[in-house]
Amino acid sequence: MNKAVIVLAVLFGPLTAPAQPQLSWGGQHAGARTQFHQSCGAACGAPVNASTGEILAPGAVRAGQVLEKVIQATEALQGFITVSRFLDEAQKKAVEEILVACAKEANTQVDDELFGKGRSLPDSECRKEPTVSEKLAPTWRRHLGKLKHAAAFECIQRRLSEKFPDNFSVEPRLRKDDLTKEVLLTDRWEGSLQPDIVIHFTRNITRVQCIYDLKFPCGYDVGANPWTAEVVAQMTSYARLGGECLPALITPQRGIVSQ
Repeated sequence: MNKAVIVLAVLFGPLTAPAQPQLSWGGQHAGARTQFHQSCGAACGAPVNASTGEILAPGAVRAGQVLEKVIQATEALQGFITVSRFLDEAQKKAVEEILVACAKEANTQVDDELFGKGRSLPDSECRKEPTVSEKLAPTWRRHLGKLKHAAAFECIQRRLSEKFPDNFSVEPRLRKDDLTKEVLLTDRWEGSLQPDIVIHFTRNITRVQCIYDLKFPCGYDVGANPWTAEVVAQMTSYARLGGECLPALITPQRGIVSQ
C-alpha cells in the first residue's frame, strides 16, 4: 500500500468517502460554495463557516489544523510538497507587469472594435448615452468601463493562472468581521468590498498581500490625475482589508499608480 495512504488510514480509518470535485474558476459545482460566483481559484478550497457560508480566515479554523498537517505529511511522503507563502518581490513585479499589459490590451481591443483601429471615443461623447443595442450603463464612460474591465479580467485570469494560480483572485467579495477582525470571503453585499484584483497567500484569499483596481479613463480624463476624492475613499476602504502594500490603481496610460 502507498505510504501516504497508510498515514491517512492510521489516523482516520479507511478512506471510503468519495473525493469532492475541485472548483474551477468561478465555481460551478453544487454545494455550499456555489454561491461564490467569484474567480477565487484555489482559494475557494478554504474551510467554510456552516452558519454563514463564508470562507473563514486562518485564525477561525484551528479545528482543521490536524487534517492540514496530515495532508502536508502525505504530500511530503509522495514528494509533492506545496510551498505556501506570499509572492516575493520578483513575482509581485511579474504579476504587476501582466496586470498592466492586460489593461492596455483590453483598452485597445474594445476601442478598436467599437470605433475603428487606433481610434477612441471623443471626450464630448463620454457622458452621452451609448448608441449600441445592448447598453451596459447609461453613459459611454461607464459602458466602456464595463467592457474594458471584462476584457482585462479575461486576460488577467488566463495569464496569471499559468504562473501564479494559487495566489490571485479576480473580483472577490470580502469583508472584515466586526467581532473577530478577520477577513472573510462572502456573498453578502452589506458591509463588504469587491476589489478588482487581489494577490494573496497561497490558496488563502483571506490573507491579502496586495489589492489592485483597474481604471479606464474616457476622453480628457486620460491625462487627468486618477486619484479623485471618490477613488481615494474607495482605496482607503480596501486598505482596511490588510495587506503588505497599499492598494494601487492600474490604468492603460500610467500603469501602476500608487498614492
